[in-house]
Amino acid sequence: EAFAEILLCEIALKNRDRFGVVWNSILRAHYNSRLTYRPSNHAAGVTTEAIKLTPGMEKCVTGILRLCAWTSNGRDSEIANQVLSTLNILHPPLGALIWSPLELNLDKHLAEGLWRISRNVDGLSQIDPEGWGGILGLLEWCATRGGLRSKDSLGSLAEDDPSLQAFRSLHLLLHAVELKDSLQFDQWPQIVRSVRCLVEAGERGHCPKLSIAGLDLLQVLHTRMESLAAREVNESQQLLNCWLPILDAIGEPAEKSRNGSVRQQAISLLTDTLLDRHGSKIPVQTGLCEIMNTICIPLAGKRITDLLRIPYDVQEDLEDTLIELELCISLLFKPFLHHLKALISVKQEFVGIWISMLGIMTQLLGDESSQNEGDKHGGTREEGVTRAKLFQTTRELGSEHLRNAIMVLAAMGVLINDTESDSISKNSADAQEISSVTWAAIGSIGYCKPHLEEWKSSACQ
Repeated sequence: EAFAEILLCEIALKNRDRFGVVWNSILRAHYNSRLTYRPSNHAAGVTTEAIKLTPGMEKCVTGILRLCAWTSNGRDSEIANQVLSTLNILHPPLGALIWSPLELNLDKHLAEGLWRISRNVDGLSQIDPEGWGGILGLLEWCATRGGLRSKDSLGSLAEDDPSLQAFRSLHLLLHAVELKDSLQFDQWPQIVRSVRCLVEAGERGHCPKLSIAGLDLLQVLHTRMESLAAREVNESQQLLNCWLPILDAIGEPAEKSRNGSVRQQAISLLTDTLLDRHGSKIPVQTGLCEIMNTICIPLAGKRITDLLRIPYDVQEDLEDTLIELELCISLLFKPFLHHLKALISVKQEFVGIWISMLGIMTQLLGDESSQNEGDKHGGTREEGVTRAKLFQTTRELGSEHLRNAIMVLAAMGVLINDTESDSISKNSADAQEISSVTWAAIGSIGYCKPHLEEWKSSACQ
């Protein structure tokens, strides 16, 4: 059986001039009949025996991969699309071998075939969405199947790990000049899902390099999505539809990664991404405000809460903790101030965002008792970062960011000094309401309370 599969593939490759005829008349039906999953239908009295992965079935899979690699060279784009689309029968939900109880793991086999197909960038530039669907589907599957830690060295994966092969393939597809205009808007969500799988594989395999490399691919997607959305009719909405999955994919490791360097990279990338010009081109109420309320503020608040729960006897990795706290504070304030003019235009959503930020700053800055408690248990080290120094530096930075935000809001007429009658009479009820809430929140923060009157006075000026 195995020899017959090899012979069948060799005959097809030898008859290159007649390959289209051979494929349509014999090979397509042959591969689909052997590898397509057909679930049992007990209600109709029809049962399907699970396919056993024999050497012959393995050579059948090899035959498809060889034919895909050959046809993707660009000789005949029509046949290439038909052959590449059959890659969908090598993985769920169509792949029968995946559901076999006696399956032999062919993940590395499939990943190597994916890499050989992806190297043909000249030929791939001529295929249509049908062919791309087969390639991207296999790429996503290989990305999910990797992440097994190498036995040779800590923090790395085996050279033939499926997720590494998937990363190499996707990196090439996204950076090849020949394929710059080949990927379409409809394929963007699948590409983002594949990158998320790569980041998760790095987490499973304790390989932060792969996770950070996946974040770099998300940055590439971010820089290319504007030209992609420009081809669509409703550019602003399509830009938002492209952007949200990317932001979600960046936010997930920023919140959940076990590795500090991965979290720091993700938080920094998320902040820089939100400061890009894309934010000015999406709908404010359904786009920008939604991003602030569902991604930025919850993520920064959760990470700050988790980082502040450091036990008093922990003195290791405090420098990394301080860096991450600084990045979280930047994530909270920089996008807010950058898009402040747009946010103010939707007053109700703006008030909700500002109140949420004040709540997080209240938790971060705390009161004097928590500060004194941190000083008491701060340790005796004279050099480096102690717990007391960490909290003090964080409070100073948070207070400075809060003060800058208040000064900007006051300069734009959003905040006023509510203790002066002249200022109250000249401003709207909205400004009075926001100012009242703001000054009350700052007055409840022990660290900022001594500066309250100074900030009010500066706001009035």
